[in-house]
Amino acid sequence: MTVDHAAPTRRERKKLATRQALEDAALRLFAAQGYEQTTVEEIAEAADVAVRTFFRYFSSKQDVLFGEVASDRLGRLHTELAARPLTEAPLDSVIAAMEKLDLVGTDEEQQILARLDLMRHQPTLRIRYLELINSMRQAIVEFVADRSDTDARRDMYALLVAAAAAASWETSLSLWAESGGALSLRELRRQAFASLTAGLPERP
Repeated sequence: MTVDHAAPTRRERKKLATRQALEDAALRLFAAQGYEQTTVEEIAEAADVAVRTFFRYFSSKQDVLFGEVASDRLGRLHTELAARPLTEAPLDSVIAAMEKLDLVGTDEEQQILARLDLMRHQPTLRIRYLELINSMRQAIVEFVADRSDTDARRDMYALLVAAAAAASWETSLSLWAESGGALSLRELRRQAFASLTAGLPERP
């Protein structure tokens, strides 16, 4: 598999910077005055862009909370799974791909903690979060089934591996957030996935 390592263009860098500015502004405002009390207009003003610019990047106020996180993590999961060797056991491939999705750096950790904290105070935001977890679960189901040339809808092994991955992600994030980021998210995820798959053999 060929990976394009070309540096982003000036236009791409500008777009990424604008998206990041909108996310940062939204998180600051959500934390300071509450999610429901914050308007799209206020987010755009805080990021020093027009409202129409906001809607070029996000479809709604809720989307700014998890939009980039969802697309980035899901896209990276697909990429990492596709890059695994065809001769590798599907379970080992999933483990390796999950390792690549761990958070990197204090800034990213703090942003995720802020999002999870908002979600706890605004239960309606959990819907988008669960959609993200389910999308990642489905990506793993399809990967394992495809590598085994089986029907993803009926492959119990693929469904079990994916369910374990999704549960380990959600459980480790919950425990990590409760610790205020003091615990290691990677170690929590590893422990959770290992516990859930301890009795799961290699592909029958």
